[in-house]
Amino acid sequence: MLTIFIFLIAFLFILNSCSSLPLIGTKKKEKEEKTPAGKTVTVEGMETIKGVNPPKQETSASKKPAAPATPSKKETEAKVASAPPRPLYSPTLPIFQVGFKKKVAILDLENNTTYKEEKIGEAVAKKLSDKLEATQRVVTLDKTVVSQMLNREGFKFEKLSDPATMKRAHQSLGIQAFALGTVTDVSLLSSKASETSDEEVAFATSKVEIRLIDASTGNLLKTFIGRSPIFGTKESGEYSRGKAVLKAIDFGLDDVLDGFLRQLDLLDWTTTIARIDGENIYLNAGKLSGVRIGDTLEVFEPGKEIFNPNTNLSLGWTTGKLKGAVRITDLFGVDAAIAKSVQGSGFRSDDVLRSTVR
Repeated sequence: MLTIFIFLIAFLFILNSCSSLPLIGTKKKEKEEKTPAGKTVTVEGMETIKGVNPPKQETSASKKPAAPATPSKKETEAKVASAPPRPLYSPTLPIFQVGFKKKVAILDLENNTTYKEEKIGEAVAKKLSDKLEATQRVVTLDKTVVSQMLNREGFKFEKLSDPATMKRAHQSLGIQAFALGTVTDVSLLSSKASETSDEEVAFATSKVEIRLIDASTGNLLKTFIGRSPIFGTKESGEYSRGKAVLKAIDFGLDDVLDGFLRQLDLLDWTTTIARIDGENIYLNAGKLSGVRIGDTLEVFEPGKEIFNPNTNLSLGWTTGKLKGAVRITDLFGVDAAIAKSVQGSGFRSDDVLRSTVR
């Protein structure tokens, strides 16, 4: 009985102690129910829990204005394309067209090839003239035009390549330079296109020598030599040989063109007075030479030609005394102009006119 009594007392004591402890299991369960599922985080001094930060509720005052939508590529291109073009303030012509053009007389080249029956010299002169005209920096005259102009003046000459004739052409017609030369080393290679075809295929090579002469002195300025490679001259079919030769000559002229123009630029542009009638002064340069209404030209006396006493070669002309200036008032004909004096007087037909732009 004593043992049973002691057991009952102990049981009641234990039961009373347990009723005062917190219900950990119940609270932990409640926390787990209240905490949303998410990443596991550890907070110092607290237990490990799982949770996520709920999204912050944005109020109407804290809302930022929406960023403007980036236009698509097509919309951007459409806007750019629809924009009005900017006005052009620069001249529409290339810059070298603003200046005056040099006058060059092109003489037929000598044909020193084995194809004497062909007019190769004339063909080369024509091609050279076309290439120079295409640069829009040169006015070319052929031998027929120069001969007719000199004949009308009553000037007697045997050939245009004579230095005295060139000087006269410079003084009377305003020609700055003469171009002449020779064509040599024309070679042809031809064969059948194939064993089963009768069509002919031709290749050619050539050597072109161009001499640039200062018309004011008759002196040789420089000799240019152009050669053509055989590759690139292939021609087939009818007249393949003649076409191949012309293509070879074309390559040779392209080889000398840049150097020819650079040397020509070293010569001063000048023109001369063709006639004086009262206040009107008629010039040997006009629209074709790049002269424009309103241009002002200075008028100089002819100057003096200086010769080297040792070689008897002309060194060039000194600049004569400045007599005044004229302004272009009208253009007429193919390449002529009318000017009136704006300063000075006593002008003569042998006076030299130069541009005021240096």
